[in-house]
Amino acid sequence: MKFGLKLWSKNKDLIGKADKLINEKKFHYVELFYVPGTEIKPFLEHNIPYIIHIPTEKFGLNIGDKTKKEFNLKIINTCIKWADKLNAKYIIQHADYGSLDYAKNLLKDVHDERIVIENMPKVGINGEKMLGYEPEQLKELMSVGNFGFCLDFGHAVKTSVNMGRDYKEYINELLKLKPNMFHISDCDLKNEIDEHLNVGEGELDFKFLKECILSAKSGYVTLETPRKNLNSFNENLNNLKKLKVLFEL
Repeated sequence: MKFGLKLWSKNKDLIGKADKLINEKKFHYVELFYVPGTEIKPFLEHNIPYIIHIPTEKFGLNIGDKTKKEFNLKIINTCIKWADKLNAKYIIQHADYGSLDYAKNLLKDVHDERIVIENMPKVGINGEKMLGYEPEQLKELMSVGNFGFCLDFGHAVKTSVNMGRDYKEYINELLKLKPNMFHISDCDLKNEIDEHLNVGEGELDFKFLKECILSAKSGYVTLETPRKNLNSFNENLNNLKKLKVLFEL
């Protein structure tokens, strides 16, 4: 099992600390969220494993929005170039929201098999009807370019809450898509809106999540727990410690 540290590309001053944690074998890779307009140079100076995360709607990118094709492709191709230069293992793309057909058409112009499609919660933070929250839609998106799959446990749980289903049964359905990697945090089972809680602050069964990860061929697991102090990774280390206790590692 390989644990990933989430870092936004605007937080370039933290890459040295991340490098140290990886060399100490506390974490195994950096999942680098590309913020448009930032420079790659600080990250090239550190020879560590990377996974790239393509920007989300917060930064204007949405593959389901037919009015944004040129912008979407420009940003996605920039992320592919970053992945090339950093020798990234995967490139994560949110399924976003809007038109499934348009999202599929856009992905036909994306030529990189390192792309992994991340499942969404059924309902977005602002009430959007998201794409790629259920297996059939994910299959359609993945099949466009022989793309992989990033299983976000929190998103899957929130979808199950919305649908009134048992979250373990729902996650087991998503596991049939053979995830290449995972996103993990805690959350509650009371509301359908995405949230990222510290390990142990929610209601998830982490022993079940461990078995899910072990059932996959690839054990890449990025922690998506909150970090209030943006200049320190202490909260990440605390969450990793709790996770390893629950995982009995």
